[in-house]
Amino acid sequence: MSGSRPRRTGAPYDGGLRLPQATGSGDVPADGQRSADVEAERPSQRAPLLAGPGVQGTLRARGLAGGLRMFVRPALDRMPPTEASLNRLRALTSGAGRAAALETTADWSSDGPVPGLWVGRKRFFDSDKVIYHVHGGGFTFGSPWSHKALASRMAAETGTPVFLPDYRLAPEHPHPAATEDTIAGFQWLLDMGFPAENIVVAGDSAGGNLALQLVAHLEKSGEAMPAGVVLMSPWVDLDFSDMSARDRAKKDPFLALGMAEMCRAQYAPGTDADDPAISPINYRPSPDWPPFLIQCGGAENFAGGIARLAEKFAEHGVTHEFQLWPHQFHVFQAFHPLVPEARAAVRDIGSFVRGCLRG
Repeated sequence: MSGSRPRRTGAPYDGGLRLPQATGSGDVPADGQRSADVEAERPSQRAPLLAGPGVQGTLRARGLAGGLRMFVRPALDRMPPTEASLNRLRALTSGAGRAAALETTADWSSDGPVPGLWVGRKRFFDSDKVIYHVHGGGFTFGSPWSHKALASRMAAETGTPVFLPDYRLAPEHPHPAATEDTIAGFQWLLDMGFPAENIVVAGDSAGGNLALQLVAHLEKSGEAMPAGVVLMSPWVDLDFSDMSARDRAKKDPFLALGMAEMCRAQYAPGTDADDPAISPINYRPSPDWPPFLIQCGGAENFAGGIARLAEKFAEHGVTHEFQLWPHQFHVFQAFHPLVPEARAAVRDIGSFVRGCLRG
């Protein structure tokens, strides 16, 4: 087709895009028909496939990871567990998200029981579908504003507006406040007229934990499930045994172990780490759960727990695709303007969401 982008026949200048090692079970929804552009295809379904433990990411991905490991991780390790430090972290993450967002409009809603931010609603105002994205931040920081840029990219990939609930944070509001707000926000979307089959739930890090809590609640209550669930680097196991071992072997570029321990202590003090209400890895999943797309960075501390979650899904017949992206760090998708793998991962999310909401 005239003017179309030619396919690359060799490695890109930065070292070559490395596709994820993917496993799964069931017929995972996918839709690569967003446009005629080659980038609309689903990257994880294109050759070459990954093989062997020595596969690395692109030079840009490795360079960013190295910079984070050299400069950001030491600063996070030195951050004292004080209220002032937490407030600075909250301001920094929200400001960065606002600055990187693709759209400058502010569409804040206080109509429901949980306030939140709409992203893409003014572009896709006639859509009867929605992505319900629960932001991460260790249950103690992060906000709809900090995740506006990622939500804006997801909205653009799918042609679907995104709603980010402003759930209550610890330590001011410890567990189960965040879970209660996540459930209430989903119920509000139903009350607004969005049927469950027109909603895809997404969550990153702690937000992935809360997305799983929502699914478990809906199953227990016998309520309608969403059309699908996207988990990006979900924090599914609040026991630190595996995380500590991984961090001793090689420090996570972006996730400080001490900060995670502080967040855990502030979020659910006195709650056993094995309690599935805070560690959803300990739920018994059901084949009645919706299809899942699970993305994990190969260099992150949470990788062990996420891999075990995927194994449990396979054991219990949950339709899912688990993608392990080599050399990537915690919630690398947020760096989609910089990292080729992050752009490819978000395109995969777009394909999955469109497939779930198709028809």
